[in-house]
Amino acid sequence: MFERLMLRAAALADNKARERTAELAEALRDEAPAGVRVSAEDEAVLLCGRNLGRRFALEPQLRWLFAGRRR
Repeated sequence: MFERLMLRAAALADNKARERTAELAEALRDEAPAGVRVSAEDEAVLLCGRNLGRRFALEPQLRWLFAGRRR
């Protein structure tokens, strides 16, 4: 009885999650420093760049990029 309702709710939740991921990727893309590429994957936002791990530790701009976007 509730199968259709549950399937529809799951589809709506998936669509909303994809929209939110795309919005987050777009916002990060606008604010990302030079040399950092941002892309939206299926379930995540992917950041790529040379020595990104080291840069994340050394550059406050990268850390602040995520500080307000966690939710």
